Amino acid sequence: MSTAHVRPMVEGGILSAVAILFALISVYIPFIGAFINLIWPVPIILLGVRHGYKWSIMATAVAGILIAILIHPLHAVSVAIGFGMTGIVLGHCFRRQLSPVNTVMLGSVASLLSKVIVLSISAVVLGINPLADHTEAMGRAVDQAINIYRNFGMKEAELNQVTESMKGMLSLMKMILPAGFVLASVVDTYLNFLVARTVLRKLGQNFAAFPHFRTWNFPSLLLYGFILSIIMLYWGKSREIELLATAGINLQVLCSMLLMVQGLSVAFFYGKQHEVPKIILSVFVFMVFSNNFIMQMVVFAGAFDIVFDFRRLRRPTSTPSGNSDSGE
Repeated sequence: MSTAHVRPMVEGGILSAVAILFALISVYIPFIGAFINLIWPVPIILLGVRHGYKWSIMATAVAGILIAILIHPLHAVSVAIGFGMTGIVLGHCFRRQLSPVNTVMLGSVASLLSKVIVLSISAVVLGINPLADHTEAMGRAVDQAINIYRNFGMKEAELNQVTESMKGMLSLMKMILPAGFVLASVVDTYLNFLVARTVLRKLGQNFAAFPHFRTWNFPSLLLYGFILSIIMLYWGKSREIELLATAGINLQVLCSMLLMVQGLSVAFFYGKQHEVPKIILSVFVFMVFSNNFIMQMVVFAGAFDIVFDFRRLRRPTSTPSGNSDSGE
């Protein structure tokens, strides 16, 4: 056997073992295991970068088979398919030297597709709808919460108000599950991008980073999508077209989250310009996620920035931000 094939086989074996170890940690060690599960694709990414996607596919298959033997076949499916596809795609994007934005976008598509496949396999094998089972569990949690409030002596009139509020929230959560899956796919892909890039830098391989967070800027298409979501939601509700209304609210959630990110980027831009202490910016971020009114204001700030370009990032005279490792 030639030396050219020995090295990828050895590294593939080592990284497959690391992936299996990650799977064992995710099952048997609480708290830490949840985070390790999210970064399971990292060994697959490294192998794909160094030796190509064919080796990363082989390593994912081998790891999946051994996880099925050591733990459980369904866990192997959820890990190898649920995260392996993301690792394969990200590794290939790194190897092709694609831009960070394109890398995360393609990885997010792979992550979303893998989640759909895992849910489908679970539904076929177990004979149940995992989403329906999840919503039933949330319904039972609402009932338990109401019983706790009743034991504390809350009046029935107040309990009815709380019940209606919780049921409304539960109904909304069921409607926006698709948007939740999309956002989760973007978040776990971005996390794996950051971890894999950091490890690759330690190994002497440099790849482009995202610009400073304070210079993030989404295209105007995002604002059109937000306006379209409002029209879809209004039309769907007024004409009682449930599917259109559901699609509208999911699109609105996705656009609102991205506009909020743009609004936070604006806040960090001016915070840097006026030398606002980082602790104050951290408190501001906490307030955004804990107060709905402030969150809406940040969303509007992001929308206005797209229209008026407060930071002058899209003007020819502005200085390019370039790549950065700090992510401020």
